[in-house]
Amino acid sequence: MTDRDAALLALRPQVDAAPEAAVSEVEAFLHRTLRPVLKLQNDPLLALVAADLRKRVPGFAAFAPDDARERLVSTLKADARLKRVLLGLVLGMLTTDELAFALENDAEVRRRVMLLVVERVRSQADAVQARV
Repeated sequence: MTDRDAALLALRPQVDAAPEAAVSEVEAFLHRTLRPVLKLQNDPLLALVAADLRKRVPGFAAFAPDDARERLVSTLKADARLKRVLLGLVLGMLTTDELAFALENDAEVRRRVMLLVVERVRSQADAVQARV
């Protein structure tokens, strides 16, 4: 394990998850690695989404809460550039071995990262709106 890997692992918060209940390696990876990384990167994630919305969605701060959540989800699903930035935010916090696993299971890891990101941002729509 490199110094970088050890430092990254030391930064990660503990997340209550049940990796032993995972049915696949990718699902175990989700619980063991992706959830803690997303929890660690929550503030930058929300800041990046808010900055993107500030540029691309005029008046987002004034949207009703339900409309804001819907617009957040549709933006995160449709905006390929934003998806790549958010994926990079997560992948950049992986250790060497974790990154190798993510690249080996690229399509599934990308899909799961985006599902987690969409849910995390949707559940914090009010915090995103406050940053816009």
